[in-house]
Amino acid sequence: MSENEKEVEILMFHDPDAVSRLSLWTNIVAWIVLVVSVIASIANGYNSLTSNWPSILEPTIPIMMKAGFLAQIVQDTFTGIVFFLVLRSVSVGLNLLRDLFYGNIDEDFEEEIDD
Repeated sequence: MSENEKEVEILMFHDPDAVSRLSLWTNIVAWIVLVVSVIASIANGYNSLTSNWPSILEPTIPIMMKAGFLAQIVQDTFTGIVFFLVLRSVSVGLNLLRDLFYGNIDEDFEEEIDD
């Protein structure tokens, strides 16, 4: 093992492979959350619309109550999208931090080799 490799091992407080796996699984879970959220929202929305269709068409019910009913369907989908975006941001952030770490390590070693 060369001196540079020993120095890299001393400088690292994490396992780069573990960070890569964590980033990969975060990305996979993000897509699963999005798909399940969209499917559940469609199923719940369809079920709610079909069971409450007569009351939605009732002219005596205020428009704001009808809009609130439909907003609930949109809110469920929006919640899944927010979870998806947060998980994807974590995945991209982990990859970015890993790349920044390796960029700094490479620059430090290049400076030491030039000296």
